[in-house]
Amino acid sequence: MKVARREFPPAPETAASAREFVHDTLLGWGVPDPFDDIILLVSELVTNAVIHADSALEVTVRRSEGSTEVMVTDSAPERAVPQAGPLTVDTSPSTDDERSGGLGLALASAIASSWGVSYGRNDKAVWFRIEDKSDGTPSLESPPVRRGSARPTRPPAWSALDSALGSRLSLPQLLERTVEYSTSTLGGDAAYIALATSDETMWEVRSAAGLTSGAPWRTLRVRTEEIFPSAAPEPGPVINDDLMIARASHGALSRAGMRSQVTAPLIVDGRVTGLLAVASTRARHFGSAAAKRLQEGADLIALPVERARLAEVELSRRASLSFLAEASDLLAGTLDERMTGALAAQLITSRLGRWCAIHTINELGISKLTHVVHSDENLNDVLRSLLTALPPQEQREPQPLWSPQELATEELDERLTGALARGPAISIPLIAHGRALGRMTIGKHEADDFTREEADVADDLSRRVASAMENARLHERHTSMSTALQRSLLPPKDKEPVIPGVDHAVYYRPSDERSEVGGDFYDVFSASGRWCFAIGDVCGTGPEAAAVTGLARHTLRALAREGFTPAHIMQRLNMAILDENTSTRFLTMLYGEMTPATDGTGGMRVRMVSAGHPLPMRLNQKGVVETFGNSQPLLGAFEDVGFTTESVDIHPGEVVLAVTDGVTERRSGSDMLGDEGLEEIFSHAAGLTAQAVISRIERELEEYAPGGNSDDTAMLVLRFL
Repeated sequence: MKVARREFPPAPETAASAREFVHDTLLGWGVPDPFDDIILLVSELVTNAVIHADSALEVTVRRSEGSTEVMVTDSAPERAVPQAGPLTVDTSPSTDDERSGGLGLALASAIASSWGVSYGRNDKAVWFRIEDKSDGTPSLESPPVRRGSARPTRPPAWSALDSALGSRLSLPQLLERTVEYSTSTLGGDAAYIALATSDETMWEVRSAAGLTSGAPWRTLRVRTEEIFPSAAPEPGPVINDDLMIARASHGALSRAGMRSQVTAPLIVDGRVTGLLAVASTRARHFGSAAAKRLQEGADLIALPVERARLAEVELSRRASLSFLAEASDLLAGTLDERMTGALAAQLITSRLGRWCAIHTINELGISKLTHVVHSDENLNDVLRSLLTALPPQEQREPQPLWSPQELATEELDERLTGALARGPAISIPLIAHGRALGRMTIGKHEADDFTREEADVADDLSRRVASAMENARLHERHTSMSTALQRSLLPPKDKEPVIPGVDHAVYYRPSDERSEVGGDFYDVFSASGRWCFAIGDVCGTGPEAAAVTGLARHTLRALAREGFTPAHIMQRLNMAILDENTSTRFLTMLYGEMTPATDGTGGMRVRMVSAGHPLPMRLNQKGVVETFGNSQPLLGAFEDVGFTTESVDIHPGEVVLAVTDGVTERRSGSDMLGDEGLEEIFSHAAGLTAQAVISRIERELEEYAPGGNSDDTAMLVLRFL
């Protein structure tokens, strides 16, 4: 009997080293190739020991007449070996990074003549024995018997992969199993599988084994013709003994110590949809039999993998559309430019990149960095400083933003350089209506890369961000103009007159829609020894209503200074509105003049006209509220109308309140405040100052209908001392 032993550490590369040890041992003993079954079982049992036992292990090979026995011993007897079940793959839900377990015992049960598990005080051993054929070679066809009982014919070399195809595995899990089984089946040391991208012009390495030590494989971006030249009549398996392979993967294979590889295309309906490759640290390791066997595996998985890939592409497309739709809703929900930029940066960092920066260009054409968001908040300040010192230029293809020479001047430490500078980035201009509004820059970590779909989503998102920013700017410009116009239609607070014996206060609040100019207005002024007040309401809002408001206010002041009576002023104002107003905008107005009363009571005489406006209310010292005056025709509606001046005496201690219909028509659900509701509120205002009366009414209105100011609101309070 011949015996060979070797110890191995619990490392990821141990499976490859154990396969090489067993392969070379059997070859040295003169056991004729092939012995695929032995190598496959060694790979599975060693992988299980590394993953589950996590201890140093020993591989023992014994060769006796007519059979080969291999034993894998680890130092963790307390970790029992699971019982062998049927040759299936675990279908329980798991993440892409989790593997539910190897198939070592199941394969041993299906392939080996006999197998078993031995537990000791300090170790446990899993072993298997494979009988030779009558000609001395290991059995590949005959059905050996396990423990004296008959068993079905051994499944083919790709049986484990065939079982995986029948399991409910995700595409990443299936690809992971494929490279593992390919490595074991061909006795290689590494393997990878590359699939076509969504646009089918490039390839990406989707799974690899044995090529890296913990670090992820950077995306392989190679055009199909670089791997399968058009000169080749039909794509098929290719053996590379000198690693003269595609430029993109040559470096990774060389760094991993690979000397040879065999590749097989995944072909569906005559199209090359991917590439399956197995590499070895030994030169000229693969022959035509290995190439044929790998092509069989590639043919086995080609159609299921392509279906899964297309389903993944469709799912990703739907996720991208959903992301863009959600982003559009969020961006449309704000009309503030700074909030738009902040939302865009947060959305991008959550979906497309590790960090995002937004530059905006103001009206003077000056670019400014406004938003910087990194998934690691500790890097925000460093990233902002770097982007300020070295502004990005437009680049739509993913590549580092800065050269090593530029970064050397910024004195970044190695960690920050890797996290910020060496990673790929894209910088897309924000353009709306042919005008540049800024720039959107997205970066990733140096170990990551942008897929073509991510770049397309970023490009689409940039247009939506630019449109939202343009809308925000237009809204801000419109609001500024509306505010300035509205301000011009109301008297300045600092220029309101001081009326002897009268405490007065005014109030104006526009409706919820701030983009329109309101039609309500008030005025308090002196003219020809009289104290004048007015409050009005134009039908509608917007520029046309503002035009009527401006005409009424300035005409009113001009006529009052000429000394005309209130009735005559209303008559002239009515004609002026009819002459100028071509949009049928009506105006209601309460206009009055105050002069000291002549009866010696110290009160005031008010001469007034209420042209279609809600009648004013008066509150006496006992808390009794009553309206006074008579309603007359509104302004701007009819030509042949006359107005009458009314005189009312107001006594000391009384309070006069005039409002627009935005107060009385305040609604809470289907209920409206009305004149009665306002009288009830006003009746509790006795003894308050004019400003306190307005504050009380405002508070009561908000309690009655929170946020219900759907119309402009104006109030005028005169408290006679």
